[in-house]
Amino acid sequence: MNSDFIIHADPKKINLLAEKFPNVDSQSLNTLVLFVQTAHEVYNGVSSRLSEYGLSVGNLKILVPLFLHERALTPSELAEYSGVTRSTVTSVIDKLERDGIIRRSTLSDRRMTAISLTDKGTQLITERIPVCIQLFSDLMNEFTQENHILFAMLLNKLSSGLERIKRE
Repeated sequence: MNSDFIIHADPKKINLLAEKFPNVDSQSLNTLVLFVQTAHEVYNGVSSRLSEYGLSVGNLKILVPLFLHERALTPSELAEYSGVTRSTVTSVIDKLERDGIIRRSTLSDRRMTAISLTDKGTQLITERIPVCIQLFSDLMNEFTQENHILFAMLLNKLSSGLERIKRE
């Protein structure tokens, strides 16, 4: 079965699937499909807007921790802070270094690489991060305070379900 069928399915298609597989909870599947579609659209929309400012989600995962910690961080620390693999961090670091936004240096024991913002990187962050934060905030304008609390609770439940199926 083509994975696009599930990701781009409409409720009628999901109900057909549920008819063929009686153990499928069509309401759960409908909700998950809506979530996946929406998450994909949000990611693409945010990525598109960030690119207008010369940034990407990957860039932010490296630049924000460097900015917030106001010190050099190792690639391992950046991977941990950003929740991505060390190899992903390395490729983003390579590009940011080529663009003159970060610099590599060595720590005192000379075995570890330290990553820090250049002046150009600091300027980029201080000028563009407020715009990005406003963009993220605007994305959620439709939510009331109660919506935010409920949505966070529901996302935590989804995350718990994901953790459970990873363990099974």
